[in-house]
Amino acid sequence: MKTYPISRPDGTLLAFEVTSTWVTYRSLFRILRAVEGVKSVRRKWFNEDRAEFLYLGEPCVVWEAWGDSNRYWIGPKEAETSKLDVAPIHLAFQRHNGLWVRLWLAFHAKTGA
Repeated sequence: MKTYPISRPDGTLLAFEVTSTWVTYRSLFRILRAVEGVKSVRRKWFNEDRAEFLYLGEPCVVWEAWGDSNRYWIGPKEAETSKLDVAPIHLAFQRHNGLWVRLWLAFHAKTGA
């Protein structure tokens, strides 16, 4: 899955974005729950935070700007003050090949496009 990392000046990963076109809520939650250290993944309703979860005990969010962006921002809820490195979560999303990605890859392999 294509991701867009957001690093701090020291090189640690503050957050990242994923294209919302390629990931459903079900797969988003499944990926998060599979990461060691992630707990309490919950869907949020009626605001730009689409989900909340704890990572290593720190509150994190899946945020969709303006409620209709084409990307989800995933990182600490208090990004300005957090020292959390979300690299393991980022890696889980990079490794994910959901249904749409598999279909796209299969189509292009078959057509040679």
